[in-house]
Amino acid sequence: MKKLFLLSLLICFCSYLCRAQQTVNDTYSVGFQYFKTHDKSRQYFLNEDSISRPLLIHFWYPAHKNNEKEHLCFKDYIDLIAIRENFDRNQVEIDASTYNFVNAYAGFAKQHLKIDSHITTEQIINSPVLAQYGIAMAKSKEKFPLLIYTPSNSKSAIQNHMLCEHLASHGFMIISVGSAGKTSLRRPHMRESILAQVTDMEFILHYFEDSLNIEYTHLGLVDFSSGGLANTIFQMKNNQVKAILSLDGGQEYGAYPSLFSLDEFDLIKTNIPYCLLVNNYKNFSIYPFYNSVLTKEKFRFRMPLLDHNGFVSYWNFFNSPSSNSKDCQVCSTYDYICETACLFFNKYLNHHSLKTDTSDIIFPANEFIIADTIDHSKITQLCNIILSSNNEEGIRFLNKNQDIFFHQENEINILSRMFRDGNIELCLQLLLFNVQRHPNSWKAHYELANTYKITGDLILSKKALSTALNLNPKNPEINKLLDEINTFEKK
Repeated sequence: MKKLFLLSLLICFCSYLCRAQQTVNDTYSVGFQYFKTHDKSRQYFLNEDSISRPLLIHFWYPAHKNNEKEHLCFKDYIDLIAIRENFDRNQVEIDASTYNFVNAYAGFAKQHLKIDSHITTEQIINSPVLAQYGIAMAKSKEKFPLLIYTPSNSKSAIQNHMLCEHLASHGFMIISVGSAGKTSLRRPHMRESILAQVTDMEFILHYFEDSLNIEYTHLGLVDFSSGGLANTIFQMKNNQVKAILSLDGGQEYGAYPSLFSLDEFDLIKTNIPYCLLVNNYKNFSIYPFYNSVLTKEKFRFRMPLLDHNGFVSYWNFFNSPSSNSKDCQVCSTYDYICETACLFFNKYLNHHSLKTDTSDIIFPANEFIIADTIDHSKITQLCNIILSSNNEEGIRFLNKNQDIFFHQENEINILSRMFRDGNIELCLQLLLFNVQRHPNSWKAHYELANTYKITGDLILSKKALSTALNLNPKNPEINKLLDEINTFEKK
């Protein structure tokens, strides 16, 4: 049933995208406002000063078009990054900050994402966006659903403004505030930072309800990267949340053990629809949260052309209008992110559903988005036993299910890396399990060598590495690690 829905969702999605490219965002105009406020109950350090926690709330909403008002430009959004901590910065400082920010990101786009950024920084800054500032909210017989967007590590809500605009154009309200740690923009302590972001979400939701006095039908969550950690806890604390969309969320990667250890973490409360879009690294995660949630309405899609950095909307502004849009794979993939979000929330927040007839549609091959149905439930069960009990219980479960885990060498390697920072002893036990059962696997010996290097056991590391090298002499990863160990020994 789940696979059938995944197929139906993608069929519907691809059909809808074809139409959407011809009539982009034609349901509502998009309004945008921001609000400056402080949480006086929490201390925040800005330079050498102690102040109340500053919260610059972003608000996108469906609106009636106002022909007398111009659309905002990209600069209007990026300017907000400069004032997120200090609302009183002067315009000269803001302009300089915005120029430097866009210039740096344009360079990154060209070098790392192969995006044609031959347009100037000034052209990028002055590019129009979809939203108009302060225009009237659209009137509807029904209230609109509300989404909270949680940004990544210390980043601004503007990082995914195009997704927020797209959702607003289809009848959703979106509120967001930048990510910060417990007492400053920095987030040195993960657990404290997660809870600080959760409190920010609670604050802005109360602000939306009590200060703006806006009513809504249902509540959903959207996140990117570390924002997924806060979304997970917020949902567990708030039963009014009806659906979650995660863009490569941190709850699915190395931060999962820290998230699991929080008192507020409770998998019993995960029986709501969950949609996860992940990057193109196939051997990077077992998706522990996705495989732990109780809901049957969960869907995972892989974006084959995106790494983790691709899940933000900035890159669309750095692609030269003169270039062939098909060459900008990151930009094209972002369209699919927007449409998947729209389809998912339309389905689960009881909004105006898409009237798409799929009876005559053949499922097309697609290079941008793929339904990922690989089952990681058993390795996730092992992970959760370790986290909820201890190493011994985990190893006992591992040995009891040897026949199953014999065929999950790669999953064991991935799980070992998840525990490498916080539980190195368990990491070694998992890797020794793999080496014993897969003596002819260079990868098993390589992972063991890498872990011994971290513990400082260079003799054991070189021994494991020697075996890996005999099995795969020309492998660059093995030779690179061997060079690192030899260099370290000489010091």
